[in-house]
Amino acid sequence: MGSEHEKLISIAEAQRIVLDHVAIAPTVSMELVPALGLTLAEDIACDIDMPPFDKAMMDGFAIRSADTAQAGVTLKVIDHIAAGGKSSKPVGSGEASRINTGAPIPEGTDAVVRIEDTKWSEDGGAINVLIAAIKGMNVCDRANYLKSGAVVLKKGTKLGPAQIAVAAAAGAANVNVYRRPVFAVLATGNELVDAGKKPTGAQIRNSNSPMLAALLSDDGVNVVSLGIAMDDLASLTKSIEYGLECDGLCITGGVSMGAFDFVPDVLAQCGVQVHFHKMSSKPGKPTLFGTTEKGTCVFGLPGNPVSAMVGFWMLVRPAFAAMQGRPDELPKFVEATLVGSQKPAGDRDSFWPARIDPDQSGRLTACALSWHGSGDPFGMGLANGWIVRPAGSPAASDGDRVRVVLLERI
Repeated sequence: MGSEHEKLISIAEAQRIVLDHVAIAPTVSMELVPALGLTLAEDIACDIDMPPFDKAMMDGFAIRSADTAQAGVTLKVIDHIAAGGKSSKPVGSGEASRINTGAPIPEGTDAVVRIEDTKWSEDGGAINVLIAAIKGMNVCDRANYLKSGAVVLKKGTKLGPAQIAVAAAAGAANVNVYRRPVFAVLATGNELVDAGKKPTGAQIRNSNSPMLAALLSDDGVNVVSLGIAMDDLASLTKSIEYGLECDGLCITGGVSMGAFDFVPDVLAQCGVQVHFHKMSSKPGKPTLFGTTEKGTCVFGLPGNPVSAMVGFWMLVRPAFAAMQGRPDELPKFVEATLVGSQKPAGDRDSFWPARIDPDQSGRLTACALSWHGSGDPFGMGLANGWIVRPAGSPAASDGDRVRVVLLERI
């Protein structure tokens, strides 16, 4: 009879166990742009009113609305205010100042008429206003966006390009964020050779390490590549001990029930406590998760590339999001209309590579791709998601609604 951690558990239970054992990273202060992809460890508030002055929203002329209650009024042009400049000339009755978008409107004015709504006089010293202007026209009032002290980004926000723009506008040149996680990646197996080598005999190329390194890097994780470890205790122990110095260690291969699957034994010798070793996923059943006393998270992923990718998406990605202060960032399942058909799911949740695209009405469709099982990485080449069939699901037909996971933005 197997030990407690060798019981087959659901994906949801596996995710709960992982998140229960993930420690949040320490905080660091860093410049704004290098913090891309990291998570705020504190709120960011704006230090000034935005905008900080009443500003023109159009290129045109700052005027007094009381002068232009009717169309056809002629006004003397007394100044030209560029963006970044400020006029020292108040505008009196019968006067106007030419103004560029973003410039502060001068004293005495309360509206801006667009250039195209005016006509210059022949001598260029005056304009004829072709419309009846009203107070506030084409003017953005001070603090219209927000007042000084307003929180613009909350703790726990992941910094993408838009959030970095907001932080910069709020005056946050440096931000307090959770430290970028460091994950080691190790592939195991006597049969593996690097991608640049041509396999001979029973060898195959190592596609798992580049895939996992790319997935981690794409999410802002620093990656330590440990290369390939042979199926022997000495080679595995040396590589695993090195990887356990990181925040996380992803191992592919060597975690199943074969005679040369030494990874679980080596992990135990290195002080890793295994919390589970079987997950109700097809592919991806022999997935392992453990932790060290200092908090390193260890993921033993199956050697077949699609199995490894499923394990990464379901478990590893939520783990480093939790390290970054985002503990609820689990894969999101949405519905799509099936194009084609799907076999019954069997006794485990099944994942099938798919193209997920909107139709002409904007509703998502999911088309299963040609794929020959978990050892076939080529079926993932065109995939941007998975069709996910819960355990026990009956066969699905063209037009049925199915659950999908998106792997990239559509």
